Amino acid sequence: MKPVKPLTLILKLLQASGLRLLHPKPALVRVPVRSATRFFVGTLLCVASLSAHEGFAQQHPLYTQYMFNGLVINPAYTGSHESITLTAALRRQWTGIKGAPQTQIFSMHSPIKFSRSAAGVVATHDMVGVTHQYMMYGTYAYRIPVSENARLSVGGQVGMTYYTAKLNDLEVVTQNGQVDPAFAATSSRVLPNLGIGVYYYSKRTYVGLSLPTLIDNKWNNQDPLVKATQQRHYFLTAGRVFDLSPSLKFKPNVLLKWVENGPFQYDLNANLLVQDVVWVGVSYRMQDSIDGLLQWNVNDQLSMGYSYGYPTSSLAALQSGTHEVVVTYRVKRTKNMVLSPRYF
Repeated sequence: MKPVKPLTLILKLLQASGLRLLHPKPALVRVPVRSATRFFVGTLLCVASLSAHEGFAQQHPLYTQYMFNGLVINPAYTGSHESITLTAALRRQWTGIKGAPQTQIFSMHSPIKFSRSAAGVVATHDMVGVTHQYMMYGTYAYRIPVSENARLSVGGQVGMTYYTAKLNDLEVVTQNGQVDPAFAATSSRVLPNLGIGVYYYSKRTYVGLSLPTLIDNKWNNQDPLVKATQQRHYFLTAGRVFDLSPSLKFKPNVLLKWVENGPFQYDLNANLLVQDVVWVGVSYRMQDSIDGLLQWNVNDQLSMGYSYGYPTSSLAALQSGTHEVVVTYRVKRTKNMVLSPRYF
């Protein structure tokens, strides 16, 4: 296998952790480690940059199966299933690399009876190395009918993120061999935020635009050496379902993402729905991975999805891919309630 340069691995893990170094001069520390892998956890660079650099954070956690749970990136998606919908997801990125990102998500949303409003909640735990972020957001959407089968939804979310970094796990020492006191404890911070979005959807088409975080929170307002902030993320999504035959449907999807002062990214996806039961698809994430997707609609209430991401980046030699599992359950308000099929 083609060897991976240490700097390349560092930058990849750094990107996953959400911090970007703006000055290349390294901090005056050395790091004893038990293995080469441990050194390359993204958290080490996050904390090192917070000690002697300017940087920014936090990247919004990545998802492969966004086309089946738009609430994770757009609050205006709230209530679009016309039922109480519960979704749980587990993502393990870059398996085989110690400290690689892991994400767990739970979401619930529902229309509010006898109104055009809908409400929901999204809880996320995202881990990279020794850093953890716990996010809890409440969502709201007001859905405006624009035709018999289409609606324009305007939504917002408000909540907070609790960041914590167990710095003492990094074993950072100064040049004279002493433990650096700046890395001898746990650092944490609560950051409130809010987001907005719009979402147009019909039975066969959807288009959404969202900014999940509007406030550029700073990690530390007192320390002049620390200039790390959250940056706004912009998401544009779109998809449409086409009939290829009575038993086969085709759904292309696209996701465009841009981070202020950061890179532009895109995801391209194509899915086939067989007999309205099984989704089979493939995705390409810009300069990152090719993903295979499989979703099984067990019945009109329960669906289960799995995706595997094969890396196309220079990290391919050190990992065994990315795994993501999603389970969705739609609750019937009454025993005789009929749930219409949902394609996104």
